[in-house]
Amino acid sequence: MKIVNLTAGIVGVLLLVGAVTLAITNPKQEAFENFAVQRIREDACKKAPLGLASQCPKFVDDNQAEIKKVITRNTDRQDFLLFSFYQTDLSVRAIVPDLAFLPGMPTYHFETVGLFGKFYIYEAKKR
Repeated sequence: MKIVNLTAGIVGVLLLVGAVTLAITNPKQEAFENFAVQRIREDACKKAPLGLASQCPKFVDDNQAEIKKVITRNTDRQDFLLFSFYQTDLSVRAIVPDLAFLPGMPTYHFETVGLFGKFYIYEAKKR
């Protein structure tokens, strides 16, 4: 019986340590904004239309504050203390309103989980 109690106690402590670790490393909204801007710079700029791909990284760097505001306005964060879910809907028009005249500019939907201080995109859809 003592072994069962000892095992249960150890498992309980390990679960508590795991939960505390998850709670401490649950990334905040600001960290998500930085992550999203970096992903735009690294991934979306490669797909920029009309030869804008070469100018896109500089545009993102020069306009990070504004892009973060767009990301915040278009992201729904659900914080579960141990981890967070983020649902983001972005369009090129939202980020660069001057390109609104271009036809067929898609919208993208991303679902991301934040845990252990990192972000993992588990769904990305072009709409």
